[in-house]
Amino acid sequence: MPGTFRVGSVVARFVLWSLADTGVSVAELRPELPQNDNETWFADEHTERLGSFAVFADTDAASEPLPERLLELIGKDPDLVELFDVA
Repeated sequence: MPGTFRVGSVVARFVLWSLADTGVSVAELRPELPQNDNETWFADEHTERLGSFAVFADTDAASEPLPERLLELIGKDPDLVELFDVA
């Protein structure tokens, strides 16, 4: 994932999918969303979007792969994955 981060900095990860072309709905995915203390999931059923915002101790942790089961259900990688230094 592109970007230069400060050593030892806390990193936020923003992930977003458009589900419009996937054949799966937000309602179908809700029970499958991982529950982590460092991650919050959000969705807009009207626009068929699903995403998460998570905070990690470092870039390596933030760069870990997304849950395989979720990727299988959606059938594609996220449309957007961005990492940010937490100021």
